[in-house]
Amino acid sequence: MKKLEKNKIIKKIIKLRKITKLGILICKKALNKNKFNIKNSIKYLKNKVINSKYNYITKKKLNNGITYSNINNKKNIGIIFKVKTETDFIINNKYFKKFIKKIIKISLKFKIKNKKKLFKNNIIKNEILNLNIIFKENIIINDYYYIKNDYINNYNHHNNKLSVIIGINIIDNYKKINKKKIYNITKYIIFYIIINNIKIKKKKKIK
Repeated sequence: MKKLEKNKIIKKIIKLRKITKLGILICKKALNKNKFNIKNSIKYLKNKVINSKYNYITKKKLNNGITYSNINNKKNIGIIFKVKTETDFIINNKYFKKFIKKIIKISLKFKIKNKKKLFKNNIIKNEILNLNIIFKENIIINDYYYIKNDYINNYNHHNNKLSVIIGINIIDNYKKINKKKIYNITKYIIFYIIINNIKIKKKKKIK
């Protein structure tokens, strides 16, 4: 009988986690507080967790974090973003890395064009909340840019403190140009940007 009860508890934790996208411990605590009632546990998380107890927004300066860029398989859509944190210690954590992968996957899949639309995504909102709870510190997506061009190339430094993304449009006369040549051209532009510490946020024409 005890085994059956334990299995039911585990199933309810998994179900609540699937609905809310929050961590196992958070879901377990919510269910314990609400006699393992799923609907009441969801209400509890919305009213108590999001609005008060687990809201770790602080006045501390967010001086740490990473920048990251990525492109889709067709190499015609790309994103670059910066996630800021209070401390450097969480950057190499597996949960934080999973969060970065989710930003990339969701942004490219749904072609999210700005930060405002990204924050409207429930998975991203819940992931940020989950990380706030785990690490007890504020985590924000500070910068976010979306680009669409005929060809896009990107670069991420190994320490994730530097990222570059560049998109080019190919005029009709050059549509049949070798893709390797295009890759090399964009690669050289990326290295030029890095070496000369050029910071470009808006679209610029390069003649």
